[in-house]
Amino acid sequence: MNTDAPTGAHDALAAAFARVLDAVRERDATADVEIIGRAFEVAVRAHEGQVRRSGEPYLIHPIRVSETIARLGLDTHSVAAGLLHDSVEDSELTVVDLTESFDRELAGIVDGVTKLGKVPYLSRQEQQAESFRKMLLAMSQDIRVLLVKLADRLDNMRTLDHMPAEKQARISRETMEIYAPLANRLGIQWIRAELQNLSFRYLEPGTYERIQGKMTTLLEGSEATVRGAEELLRVAFAGGDGAPPEDDEESLEWPLATLGPVGLRSSIRTPHQLYLMESEDGYEVDTLEDLVVYHVVVPDRASCYAALGVIHAHFKPVPDRVRDYIALPRSNRYQALHTMVINRHGRRMEIQIRSAAMDAVADRGIVAEWQRDHADGRGAEGWRNLDWLSELMDWQGDVVDPHEFIESVKADLFAGEVYVYSPRGDVFTFRRGATPIDFAFAIHTDVGNTCSGARVNGHVVALRYQLRQGDTVEIITSPKTRPRQEWLKMCGSSRARAKIKQHLRTEERARLREIGRSLLQQKLTSRGQRLEEMEGLGAIAKLGPELDLGKDLRGADSIYEAIGAGLIAVERVLDRLAPSSEDPQNNDSNLLRRVFRRVSGRKTSARGWPGLSASEGIAGSPIIVNRERSESHGAGGPMIQLATCCGPLPGDALVGYFVPGKGIVAHVEGCPESLEHIDERRVYLAWEDGLEIESAVTIEVRTGNTVGLLADLSRAFSYHGVNIKQANCRTVDAGMRAINTFFATVRTLAQLKSLIMTLREIDGVLGVERVFVGGGFSSRGS
Repeated sequence: MNTDAPTGAHDALAAAFARVLDAVRERDATADVEIIGRAFEVAVRAHEGQVRRSGEPYLIHPIRVSETIARLGLDTHSVAAGLLHDSVEDSELTVVDLTESFDRELAGIVDGVTKLGKVPYLSRQEQQAESFRKMLLAMSQDIRVLLVKLADRLDNMRTLDHMPAEKQARISRETMEIYAPLANRLGIQWIRAELQNLSFRYLEPGTYERIQGKMTTLLEGSEATVRGAEELLRVAFAGGDGAPPEDDEESLEWPLATLGPVGLRSSIRTPHQLYLMESEDGYEVDTLEDLVVYHVVVPDRASCYAALGVIHAHFKPVPDRVRDYIALPRSNRYQALHTMVINRHGRRMEIQIRSAAMDAVADRGIVAEWQRDHADGRGAEGWRNLDWLSELMDWQGDVVDPHEFIESVKADLFAGEVYVYSPRGDVFTFRRGATPIDFAFAIHTDVGNTCSGARVNGHVVALRYQLRQGDTVEIITSPKTRPRQEWLKMCGSSRARAKIKQHLRTEERARLREIGRSLLQQKLTSRGQRLEEMEGLGAIAKLGPELDLGKDLRGADSIYEAIGAGLIAVERVLDRLAPSSEDPQNNDSNLLRRVFRRVSGRKTSARGWPGLSASEGIAGSPIIVNRERSESHGAGGPMIQLATCCGPLPGDALVGYFVPGKGIVAHVEGCPESLEHIDERRVYLAWEDGLEIESAVTIEVRTGNTVGLLADLSRAFSYHGVNIKQANCRTVDAGMRAINTFFATVRTLAQLKSLIMTLREIDGVLGVERVFVGGGFSSRGS
């Protein structure tokens, strides 16, 4: 088969394909292009009769994509994949067909680039998110997937003129927000710059034309000026006088014999780059010097610093304009020394100094590294070790919402960078705005989950502190610390945010499981059954298919979680485990009679059960209210919420009811608010022995209007260690009496009762009540 001129190809297509082969052989004269020829023939058949909006044969697009791939220096499999990248999506060809005709390697690249098929129930945004997630997964296995996709997007952007305005804007925005930053992450600067500039042209056409016009004016007749500046650099590195200050006693010369020749060239910024200078840096672009960047290429890393010394010896450096990206490479592995100097003509010169290897990486990024590793016999392993990609893959599975996923990817790809150090001197790169929480999760998820504080440069800082360039960060951990909802507002990285959300979801599911298990246990006990025995027999786990909860809800824990979340009623599970021998209606009536039965003067047990000892258990074992269950740790709140209307205290007789997905709400028995919900899933509660919880109470003290009485009342509160948060006093009966309302915090019912007894003994006090705020209800003497 003659791959230089495939049979049956149109002359224009054949010429374009010939350029592909030329580009491959230019990089590697010994390359076996047989697979590329076969791929071309398959592509010809797959796209036969298809035409682009421009009127060109569709095949010209994959040919141009493969040429870009070849000029990047990728292998023949990648070039062949470029020819076939649309074949699965736009024809009857399948990935299986490609695997059989070629191999799994090529088919995998094509499959990774192919978008998801149109799924009717997915919105455009969901389609975009899932297609991009698919590509992420594929490129984590083989980065060539992304390189082919970038070449595809580049050619599409170059021919976007033929698209409707709405599509031009949508595709350009997606390119600017996702694909250009991805090219930057891979270090392929020329693709990044062109994608940004083409997108800018369609997104901001007026601004683009304005800047392009200004550039045209500034560049007109500028060639001599640019060549003159390059000549000054050439003289400096040739050992001549490139313009050292006259008062220098000696100038630093370039050791040509030992370090070798220096490569010099210049480049022109794009309109988009100038737009960023104006909009982000507030810089007015009005001179030729703003457009031109000079590049100095030397043999190796050590030569870079020698070259910087020569340049600063021959030209006056501008203060604070030296940047060392060799010692601190950018996240895309870009390395260089940047400086700005003033030449003998008083003109500014922005100069970038790189070694030959650094220059290749600056131009072709990860591809240059792959070629270097391949030449060294290390294969392609080096190009898979991308920290930013590893981080994306680490958290992407934790984000379900497609909008959140795309926004998180954009934020990570666009983020400006800040470099910080660990106490051992390891360098960590974060987006600007990152906090110690981000640093903690970057070390390890367990460190993040137990992060209680941080020291920055030896000083303790708050977790919301924003890390600065060069900070040394040490994380303080505590096994008692757990991620909280407010951390989501403090952290800056998508990884930390995803891990925090994952932890909060896990905590919430555990909370729902505990609620569900406790409810079922109480109900089973009321029917003379023990939950532990049921679990031991596996009876609960077997109910999954019977309850028709779906494939995701299997096992006992899933059933408990479903009960706690209110997805299924506890009675439904109960009736299958321990069917009641009574008529359901009569059973409900008996239960309600037990709930509402109140006998005047009945003794309240130590655990809060009105008139019942722990051994009676007419409604089953109570759920114990303790500190762990009544305090909020995660996103979903505590398992048992103490109602704010009555502020239950340890020792109060309790009444509780279950709110699906929220938990159990505990009220003081008799609270009017609870009476409205008494029919809703009644739950029996009891306090843990010896429990003390800081609770808010309202105490109303009616007194005569006596001078000094308020001071006596305050002393009584202080004597019992009760903190007054707020006090309101008003007179009634024409000023003869006063009503004093105190809002305070107490720890137990016993402490409150002791305070009330003391208040009643004060001369001038007419009555003391604990007041519940619900419905204006008050309970005298409680």
